[in-house]
Amino acid sequence: MTSMPTMTHHTTAQTEDAAIQLEHDFVEIIRQRIGLNETLATIHAQEIVRGLRERHGGQELWIPAPDKSERNAAILRDFNGVNAKDVMQRHGISRAHLYRIVGGGRPRGKGVNQGAPSIGVSSPAAP
Repeated sequence: MTSMPTMTHHTTAQTEDAAIQLEHDFVEIIRQRIGLNETLATIHAQEIVRGLRERHGGQELWIPAPDKSERNAAILRDFNGVNAKDVMQRHGISRAHLYRIVGGGRPRGKGVNQGAPSIGVSSPAAP
C-alpha cells in the first residue's frame, strides 16, 4: 500500500462511515482467507483499521490490483474446451473474459480461430 497526500476534506460522519466499511471489508477477508470466526475476525479487523488510521489517517491509499497470472494459469488448467460454464462460475469471470484468457477471442463463425480451444460448444458426432 502506498499512501498519497490528498486535499479532500470529509465530515466526521463520512470518516466514521469509511472506517466502519473498511472494518467490515477486513472482517470478510479475514473470515474467507484465514478462516477465523466472526468474533476473532472482528477483533483483528478493528486493530488493523486503528493501525491504518494512526499511520495513514487522512491520506488516500493506493492498493495495487492482484496479479492475475496465477488465476489465469488455473483457468487454463481447468478449462477442457467444453466446461466453460463451470470454469466461469468457479473463477467468477464472464464468457468474454474466458475467451480472452484462453486466447480464442470471441467466436466469429466457423473456421475462425482454428486451433484455439472451442468454448462451451459441442458439435454433433460425425456419421
